[in-house]
Amino acid sequence: MWFFNLMHFLQFVILSLFYLTCIKSPKLRYLILRLPIVMLCIFSVDFFRMEGMKFYDSISTGIKAALMIFYAISLFMQQLGDKELIEKSIYINSLPTFWYNSGIFLYFCSTILFSISLSLTQTQKVQASIPMNMVYVTYVIVYTVGSISMILFYVGLTKTKLLKYADH
Repeated sequence: MWFFNLMHFLQFVILSLFYLTCIKSPKLRYLILRLPIVMLCIFSVDFFRMEGMKFYDSISTGIKAALMIFYAISLFMQQLGDKELIEKSIYINSLPTFWYNSGIFLYFCSTILFSISLSLTQTQKVQASIPMNMVYVTYVIVYTVGSISMILFYVGLTKTKLLKYADH
């Protein structure tokens, strides 16, 4: 599980860089530049002190999901109020970043409760009282929403303009 937990932090850094390139607000850009350092501290404490290397670090992963939802909402609000897009009569759904952001938002909305509650299911005392049907339902929801997110990413890729050297 240590590699899985490490990849969660790396995912946060990569998605923060994506939002750093998309968000125009100087205050939010300043915050996005600083949050990976804060999250490194949270991931480290969760990884080495709270839940350990052999378990899924659900506390730091839940915080990461909450921050990604905040980033996504901020980008949606920016796109809805962007005067440049309105002046050029560009519809938001024609932008690839809208579709990428929609996929990220949907994915993290479905996984935030899963991430937070997974630490409860890892302990043996609570694990015995949780019916397996609930665990399976949670997996089905997360995997279904993950599949829908992949479709949204594909739509975003189809909206991306090809570079000259990638043209047929």
